[in-house]
Amino acid sequence: MVYRTDREAFGAYISTLREKREYPLEQVCEGLCTAQRLFQLETGKQSAGKLLQDAILERLGVGAEDYEHYLHYREYDQWEMRQRILYRISCGRAAWAKELLAEYCSLYGGDCKVCKAVGDRLERQFYLSMWAQIRCMEGAEEAEMRAVLEEAVRLTVPGLWAKPLQGRVLSLKEWNLILEAEKYREGGGEESHYREILACLEAAVMDTVGMAKIYPKAVCLLCGCIRQKDEAEETELFDYCNRAVEILRNASRMYYLWELLDLREQYLERRTGNSPEERLRNGDRAGENSCSENTDFAGIHAENAEWKRALEDVYADYGIQKETFHYCYLYLEKGVSCIGDVIRVRRRMLGIRAEELCRGICDIKTLRRLENRKRATQRAIVEQLFERLGLPGEMTRTELVTDSPEARQMMEMLRHYENEHETEKAETLLSGIKRLVTTEIRCNQQALMRKEINLRKDRGEITGEECYRQTHVALELTLPFEAFLREGEKYLTHEEQACIQNMMQVMDREASEFKLCMKRFEEMYHPVAEGELLGTVSGIYGLIMGYIASELGNSGELDQADWYSGILLREELRSRRLGALAASLYDRWWNYAERKRKGITTGRILDRDKELAKCILLSNLAHQKYYESIYQEKLEQERNVENRD
Repeated sequence: MVYRTDREAFGAYISTLREKREYPLEQVCEGLCTAQRLFQLETGKQSAGKLLQDAILERLGVGAEDYEHYLHYREYDQWEMRQRILYRISCGRAAWAKELLAEYCSLYGGDCKVCKAVGDRLERQFYLSMWAQIRCMEGAEEAEMRAVLEEAVRLTVPGLWAKPLQGRVLSLKEWNLILEAEKYREGGGEESHYREILACLEAAVMDTVGMAKIYPKAVCLLCGCIRQKDEAEETELFDYCNRAVEILRNASRMYYLWELLDLREQYLERRTGNSPEERLRNGDRAGENSCSENTDFAGIHAENAEWKRALEDVYADYGIQKETFHYCYLYLEKGVSCIGDVIRVRRRMLGIRAEELCRGICDIKTLRRLENRKRATQRAIVEQLFERLGLPGEMTRTELVTDSPEARQMMEMLRHYENEHETEKAETLLSGIKRLVTTEIRCNQQALMRKEINLRKDRGEITGEECYRQTHVALELTLPFEAFLREGEKYLTHEEQACIQNMMQVMDREASEFKLCMKRFEEMYHPVAEGELLGTVSGIYGLIMGYIASELGNSGELDQADWYSGILLREELRSRRLGALAASLYDRWWNYAERKRKGITTGRILDRDKELAKCILLSNLAHQKYYESIYQEKLEQERNVENRD
C-alpha cells in the first residue's frame, strides 16, 4: 500500500469533494484563506490546522457526527474543554459556562480582537459564538448581542449583505451566525434577508442531518419577523413549516421542532376554526402534509396537536426547556479520542508489552512519551502502532475507511432500513456499498460482514447460534473477544462495540458470558454517564446502554435500568435528538408496570394508555414505522388482558 501523509490524504479528499460539487477554489476559501493556500492544501504541499480543516470540510458539506477522530494530547485537551463549555451552555448554566470560557481563552486565545491568521480568526469566532449564547442567557441588550454576532460573522464572511449570499459556500456555523445576527437586528430582522438565506440553504449541498440543524431555524425566524400575513403568504409560510418538520423527522432531530409545531397549530386554528382539543376529541388524524385542495387540514391539526402535546409532556417530565434556546449542537464533535490514551489502553487490554508493540516501529522512549502525554509523534508511527493494535490508521474516519461520499451516505440510509426491518432495500444498498469500498482494510471487512450477518438473520437464513459464531469471527478481525471480557480499562471502536451488542442479542440471558458483557459495558459507560462528555458519545451510548438498560429491566434490576434510561432520555431531550426517545419512554413504562405487577412501591404514577400513546406518537414523529406498530400492538394487548380480567 502506498503511504500518504496526513496532508496528502486530506488534500486528496477535499479536492475530490470540491470537484464533485463543482465549486471553484475561490468559493470555498473566501474569508478563510487565499485560493493559492487552498490549492497548496489540496495538492498536499501544505498542512492545515484542525480548525481550518474542519471549516473547509464543513463548507464542503461534511459533518462530524458519524466520525471517529484521533487527536494528539494538546489538541485533545483543547477539544475536551470546548465540549465542556458546550455542555454547560446547553444545560443553561451561564455562570458556570462563563467561568470555563474565560479559562479556555487564557489557554488557547479567542479574546484578541486583532486576528489575522485563519486559526486565530476561527478561535475568535468560537469564543464570540459561545459568549453570545452566555450573554443571551444573562439577558443582554439586543444592541450588544448584534455587535458580538456581527463581529463573529465578519471574521470569515466578509462583506455580509454587501453582495448577494447566493453563490457563497458557507458552513452551518456561518449560516447560523448570520441568522443570529439578523435576529437581533431592530424589528427582528429583514424578511428579504431571511428569504435569501432560505433560498441559499435549499440550493446548498447538505446531508439530512446538516439540513436539520439549520433550515428549521431559518423558517422559524422568517415566520417570526412577519407580523401581518395575508392568506397567500400564510399558506407559503405553512408550507415552509411543513418542509422543516419533515426535514427534522427524516433526520430524527428536534431543533426548533416544538416552535414549528406551535406555528403550524396557529395557522391550522385559523384555517379550521377549531381548537386542537376539539379536533383530538373527534379523533381526526392527518392524511396529507401539503397545502393542496385536498389537504386534510383537520386531520393535520389533530396530529400536530398530538405531537406537540407529547413533546411538551416529556420535556416537562424532565424539567428541560421545550424551546430550542442554544446552538451548541453545531459545535459538538463526537467520537474523539486521545491518541496516546488509545494506544496505552488498547495495548494493556490486549496484553501486549510495550517492547513488543514498538518493535520495528519506534524506540521504547517514544512509545512511553506518547502513552504518558509527554510528546506527540509522526503519523507514520501512529499508523503502524494502530495497525498492530487492530485499529485503522486513519486519524479521522467513519465506520468505513473510504473517500467515497456516496458510500457514507448509503451507510446512513442502510442503518435506517435496518432499523425499520426493510430487508430488501437494505440488501440493495449493501450491495452498492460493497462496490464502492475496499474490503482489504480489516475494519471495512468487519463492518460489511456484520451488516450482512444481521440481514441474513432478519431473513431467517441463519440461526441465533450461527449469527453469534459469524459475528464472533467478524469481531476478531480486529479484537479478541476475550480481551473485552477481561477486567481493566477498555478502548473499542464503535464497530467492535456493535459486534458485541449483536452477539449479546442471541446469547442465553442466564449465561455467565452474557452477564459479563453487561458488566463490562457498564464499567465502560457509567463514568461517562455522570460527566460532561456524554453528548460526545451519545450515539454509541444510546446503542449500547439503551440495550443494557432494557436487559437490566428484563432481569429485574429496575432501579439500575431506570437510571440508565433516565440518563439517555435527558440527553436526547437536551441535545434535541428524537431517535431513542420513544424506546426510552417505553422502557420507563415497562419498568413501572413490572413494579406494579410485583407490588413494589414507586414514587410516581404512570398511566398506561397515555405512556404507550406517547411512544406511538413519538415513533410516528420519527418515521419509525416498525416500532410504532410494536407499541400499538402492545397497547392493544394490554387492553385485551384488562378486558378479560
